[in-house]
Amino acid sequence: MTAPDILDDQIAYYRARAGEYDEWWFRTGRYDRGADFNAQWHAETATVEAALVSWLAARRPADVLELACGTGLFTRLIAPRVARLASIDASTEVIEINRARVGADNVEYVQADLFAWRPVRRYDAIFFSFWLSHVPDSRFAAFWELVASALAPGGAAYLIDSAFDPTSTAKDHVLPGREAGIVTRKLNDGREFRIVKVFYEPAALAAKLGPLGWRSKLAQTPRYFIYGEVMRSPG
Repeated sequence: MTAPDILDDQIAYYRARAGEYDEWWFRTGRYDRGADFNAQWHAETATVEAALVSWLAARRPADVLELACGTGLFTRLIAPRVARLASIDASTEVIEINRARVGADNVEYVQADLFAWRPVRRYDAIFFSFWLSHVPDSRFAAFWELVASALAPGGAAYLIDSAFDPTSTAKDHVLPGREAGIVTRKLNDGREFRIVKVFYEPAALAAKLGPLGWRSKLAQTPRYFIYGEVMRSPG
């Protein structure tokens, strides 16, 4: 596949996966790897959720942009803590699940391909979870230019994403090497899709962001996640 084909397949995958996406987060179905692995996973999801809540409490942003909002696993944490939230996703299917889950009047939902979307205003903070890993390397700089264009002066971005661990995905998925960049994903009905998946470590991501004018405070849980703040460098 060419790069555009991969991105089209990626959108199709997340549209088709909408109804089963939460199985991954809650470790059910094909993602249930037994008591010990599940306990570790849930401990780490609690860590990144608490870190986001603490960050919101410290920064107190009023107007927030959420990119690739998905089924609302993090929208439900952000919406009660801000005055206004714009949540964007390419999939109408996940937006409807998100809307039903969150049920908040202060959330504006926008269906858009993030590789084509452009902001119409600036925001105090921008949040994205499990999205940066789906941005091809060839579009990495352009994505961060988009983030910069959407941030108000003094604003900050916050990200949560996947660390490389073979047990993070479904039991019938086999992760290629960390550097592969493209993985094959299977749905419960057996359909397969190819998507972009780039795994970062905090130090390597910080080093990649630095030349683009960003500074970061990133951390990693023991196995499964990276998370933290990214801000424009002074000057």
